This record gives sequence, C-alpha cells and structure tokens, in this order.
Amino acid sequence: MLTTPIRKTAMAVAALGALGLGGSAIAGAADSSGTGSSSSTQTQTRDRDHGRRQALAAADAAKVKAAAVAKVPGATVLEAEAGGPDGTPYHAHIRTSDGKLEVVLVNASFAATAVQADDGRGGGRHGGRGGHGAETALTGDTKDRVEAAVTAKYPGATIERTETNTDGSAPYESHIRTSDGTELEVRVSKDFAVVDAQQHPAHP
Repeated sequence: MLTTPIRKTAMAVAALGALGLGGSAIAGAADSSGTGSSSSTQTQTRDRDHGRRQALAAADAAKVKAAAVAKVPGATVLEAEAGGPDGTPYHAHIRTSDGKLEVVLVNASFAATAVQADDGRGGGRHGGRGGHGAETALTGDTKDRVEAAVTAKYPGATIERTETNTDGSAPYESHIRTSDGTELEVRVSKDFAVVDAQQHPAHP
C-alpha cells in the first residue's frame, strides 16, 4: 500500500526536474539568441562606420581637389574626403588665399556645387588640432626640402600638404598617402631628416 504514494512522489520529483531542465534550455537559447543578435548589430555598426570613414582612391581625391580649386581659385586643399553635408558624395577642406577655412561640396560628377564655412575645422583637427596650436603651410625652399626628405623615405607617396608642426616633436610635417593607400603624418627635423610617422585613421 505504501508503494504507490512513493512511486507517485518519485514521478512528481522527476517531472519537476524535467521542467527545470527545459526552462534552463529555453533560457539558454534565449540568451544565445540575444547575444548573437547583439554581436551581429555591433558588427554591422562597425562595418557601417568603416564605410563612412573609407579613404578616397588617389584618382578620386585628385578630381575632388581639382574641383575645389576650380571653384575657389588660389585655395590650398587641405584634405579631400568621401561624403559630407547635405548628402554630397565628396567634399574638400580648403584654406582660401586670404586664410579662411572652408568646405567645398563636390557631386558625383566631380563638379563643385557649393562652398561653406568650415567652422569645426578651424578649432579642431587642423586649426588647433587638439591643442597643437596654429600650423601654417610651408612654402619655397623649406617646403621643397621637407617634401624631398619625405618622398625619399616613402617613394611613390602622394603629398597632400606640408606645414609647420607645433607639438614639439619636430618643426615640420607632411601629410601623405602612401602607395598602398595608408595615410601618414610624417614629421621632419630642422635638418630636413624624417623623425617619425604617425598613421591617421580614415576620416569621418
């Protein structure tokens, strides 16, 4: 007579245990699914951000720069980049002949469509560059000698601009794109020798 209650109790315990295992499995599957979704979202975000920062090919950069100079004669092109305000495919950061910092918007046919004040540029990446102070474009013999040292160190590189360097590591610097597309800031000493180089990520 006692066998039946004991058997029933054992069966009840086994059933509860099975339910517990099933719940754990479901929870584990939910956690796994959530983690996978989060990882996928992060990967997509990184890929999207990378695409936004992708550097221009040398040929496209040259066309953007040419369009900017045609739009603003006498300007110095500081940088050509993909994307830009109002959904434009390309834009160029320039310094006009009277020293103003501006942005030239360029369409998919490499024609300049508009010129805007570069308010963020002057106090940020180039005008002040994180406390480095104002840096000015080099000219004449100094520019030639700095660029000769840089191209000797990096044959085939495209020099985008050459200017003073105010962070104390060297008096001069050239911003270049190497033959494999890497963007570098190359610092040059007062004796016109390459001191070091710092890689720049692709700009947003």
